[in-house]
Amino acid sequence: MNNTVISLDLAKHVIQAAKFTRDAVMQFNKPMSPDAVIQLLANTKPCIVAMEGCGSFHYWGRVAERFGHKVRAMPPIKVKPFIGSQKTDANDAVGIYVACRQPGMTFCQIKPIGQQEIQSIQTSRRMLERTLKSTGNHIGALLYEYGFVFAKGKKALREAVAQYLAPESEALTPAVKAVLTTLWEQYQSTEKHFDIITKQLNQHVMQSEPCQRLMELEGVGEIGAAGLYASLGDGSGFKSGRHASVYVGATPKQHSSGGKVVMLGIDKKGGDKSLRATLFIGALSAVSRLPAEPKTEKQRWLIALVKRVGTKRACIALVNKTVRTAWALLRYNQPYQPASLAA
Repeated sequence: MNNTVISLDLAKHVIQAAKFTRDAVMQFNKPMSPDAVIQLLANTKPCIVAMEGCGSFHYWGRVAERFGHKVRAMPPIKVKPFIGSQKTDANDAVGIYVACRQPGMTFCQIKPIGQQEIQSIQTSRRMLERTLKSTGNHIGALLYEYGFVFAKGKKALREAVAQYLAPESEALTPAVKAVLTTLWEQYQSTEKHFDIITKQLNQHVMQSEPCQRLMELEGVGEIGAAGLYASLGDGSGFKSGRHASVYVGATPKQHSSGGKVVMLGIDKKGGDKSLRATLFIGALSAVSRLPAEPKTEKQRWLIALVKRVGTKRACIALVNKTVRTAWALLRYNQPYQPASLAA
């Protein structure tokens, strides 16, 4: 509470910057260019730099830390209640300052460049995956409009396109064939780029020692290890494994009143949905390959859990435990050593 605060409302070309003294007196609140903000941070004694956890905040967080400042980045949804009724950049900067002073405020961790590098490869891979799927669906819809239906999957799509684009085929008019040819070329190009980025991601994972340790966990492969490392980093941004699991969205929601505690299911819209889905698929694979006779304590726990609550709930519980264990491995730099079954 006794520190000078610089609050930044981040944007692409103009950043609203406000500076507050220790006595909560606003010295200025004005728009600045990115270069001017860098000069402001460089010429200001170490203080608190507050901002929303939006686009480019990892970059600006690293810039502020490089000049010795303490960064407090907050989720935009947490900042919104402290912004006035008028939505302006100046009010946003004031609201960011007020929010960073609140007790119990949730702060975002600043990703180092290596961690953000893996995250960038992952998000680009997911974008290409969505593009590939949407293009394939569009080709299927185009053919359906002319009465042609084929099975799901890439193999069936390739066979159908090869059949209708064959020179001897008269099922489609020349104009529609030209459109289908263009769409198919785009599909093949996207598929090629998707494979390239997937290989690039796998290479980063194979060269990363933390990711190699994470891959020792049950149901965690290259994609899951990359997602865990991109989300958790070295684990220092979370107080415990439970906090890390809450961040991913693998813990049940709570609805309590009058001393009565009611635990609901996980929040399907919150957390890291892509990572949670990847870990769930890996957990399902691990659960489906459980041996008849358990060899470790975790296998015995999983077998008993499947019998008690079913496969899907057991998979969610395994995802929760995987995230907590991953946090411990990253935070304390330890290898994964599953406990053997007691004799």
